[in-house]
Amino acid sequence: MALSKKIVIAIPVIAIVGLVIFFTLVSRDIEIEGSLEKDFNLAPKLEFRMPNGKTVNLHDLKGNAVLLNFWATWCEPCMEEMPSLSVLEKNYRSHGLTVLAVNIQESPESELRDKLEGIRLPQNLIFNVKRSQISQYKLEGIPYTIFINREGRPVKTFEGPRDWASPEMFRQIDELLAR
Repeated sequence: MALSKKIVIAIPVIAIVGLVIFFTLVSRDIEIEGSLEKDFNLAPKLEFRMPNGKTVNLHDLKGNAVLLNFWATWCEPCMEEMPSLSVLEKNYRSHGLTVLAVNIQESPESELRDKLEGIRLPQNLIFNVKRSQISQYKLEGIPYTIFINREGRPVKTFEGPRDWASPEMFRQIDELLAR
């Protein structure tokens, strides 16, 4: 009987440890240094249409920090982080941070908008970006977010979903903006 009690206790403990390890591996923050920074001296060119209809190049935003988030409607973690990304955008817009949520799907915007009904979203949702432009960012998965400093240089990546409205993320964004 004592062995079965140990097994009953051990199984949930092993499962919890496994989940912690899994989420640690899935959600990574990477400071961009060394060879990666050489590849990304400036953020790769990305031309897109803003929600107001104006065509913009990412390099046109130099002078503002940019949080460039790649997402898709079929990506559940992407959709779950959208409301907190919207909160981050609202809190940091006055600090010179521009949040761009770039959809990587090649579906018409009108089809995708139907899937977004009722979800709190960032203001700058970007659709219809050419696949060739996105490929320059070497995405290995989504959500994938890049913090680009005011000089136009990527300085940190965030792989996997985040609670962008958490005190920890606000602290990190404060530190990145202060650089």
